[in-house]
Amino acid sequence: MRDYGKVHTSFWISDGMRRVSDDARLLALYLLTGQHTNMIGCFRLPDGYVSEDLNWKPERVSKGFDELSQNGFATRDSASKWVLILNFMRWNPVENPNQGIAALRLFAQVPEKSTVKSELARVMADAIAHIGSSKLKGSEKVLERFLNQEQEQEQEQEQEQENTSGHGSATPPESDVPAGGNARPKTNAYPDDFEQVWAIYPKRAGGNSKADACKAWNARVNSGATVQELLAGTQRYADFVRATGKLNTEYVKQAATFFGPSKHYEEAWKVTAPSGVRDPNTISRPDNTIPPGFRG
Repeated sequence: MRDYGKVHTSFWISDGMRRVSDDARLLALYLLTGQHTNMIGCFRLPDGYVSEDLNWKPERVSKGFDELSQNGFATRDSASKWVLILNFMRWNPVENPNQGIAALRLFAQVPEKSTVKSELARVMADAIAHIGSSKLKGSEKVLERFLNQEQEQEQEQEQEQENTSGHGSATPPESDVPAGGNARPKTNAYPDDFEQVWAIYPKRAGGNSKADACKAWNARVNSGATVQELLAGTQRYADFVRATGKLNTEYVKQAATFFGPSKHYEEAWKVTAPSGVRDPNTISRPDNTIPPGFRG
């Protein structure tokens, strides 16, 4: 059982928390500081525990979790009752190899059938990316299967989309061939601004889903993010990945995650060497590893 939990002062003035009800805000605080929370922000939390601790009825508990899920603060497997606080490990970063190994042990305890485990695998990969594989003593291999499953699913989705549109066929789709037999010029399915961002996004082992990335990018633009902001953030991340080239590219973020509700494009992604160390391959976490405002 933990003695305390850390909450950043920006919690109270963040846009994410201002958009939810008092109940959802209290539930978020409970998840961050409660006795069930652990160092990876993923733990089993049956409704009865919450009802007992907060003196809430089950309907109130369910409504609170629904709000936090819609806001991008947490996700929950309704069947297994496992909860994942999506940005917990950004706000409570892994600082050394021993912590990384301990975190990976907790990951292994999450049931494989739980719907939160694949998302947790991506979170964990990001959280330990600054620690060399040799220092983790192979414990990071517990993530590989889940990361590979995600890549395979994305590739299958892309293939389905290509087959549906006719792009996977040897002949152009019927709609592209007029009666005269001359194919109509095809229009670009993606916005030019997105294509510019996509051109500089870092390569990832197994590839990225362009369609999912564009969907997430459009969602951020529609919610108020500027093209310049997204482009600048992508460039910072590309520079970060390039400067830390020894890292396995399987730990490069999925593009859809990068442009997702967590807004990783807003992070600093600076590469620095600790004081007195001149190793150009030594990296640091992004500047804002403590909650910048619990944005959803």
